[in-house]
Amino acid sequence: EILGALMSMIIVWMVTGVLTYLACMRLLHLDYDIDATVMLITSACAVLTNILLSLILHQTGHGHSHGAQAWGVSAPLEKPALSNASLRAAFVHTIGDLFQSISVLISALIIFFKPQYKIADPICTFVFSIFVLTTTITILRDLLTVLMEG
Repeated sequence: EILGALMSMIIVWMVTGVLTYLACMRLLHLDYDIDATVMLITSACAVLTNILLSLILHQTGHGHSHGAQAWGVSAPLEKPALSNASLRAAFVHTIGDLFQSISVLISALIIFFKPQYKIADPICTFVFSIFVLTTTITILRDLLTVLMEG
């Protein structure tokens, strides 16, 4: 469980690193073209998919039962899903993907309406990459604490 969660966090950091590198290359070499329409459609689909996946991961084992009390049956409360390190890491991974997708969507909207502002793409990548990395530090610290105790 812990190793799976750690792997998820490492993947988030690696993808963020690659995106940041590509954003740097775009800033250094401004001779790139962006198809804003394709970017807009793809990022909108990614945002919707990540929202759906986030909701599914967050609702898994959400800490209460449905209907057992109405029938007079005593049912124990389920363990909250986000206390499971793997699910928590997957949830944060999905949130990170969601924020990266939102970054691309914002960039696509800017570029779609103002093509001369294509520099918005690398700038949004930097801003949202910083946000993703700062939100994953807590989980990474928790995972490393558990591994070091083991």
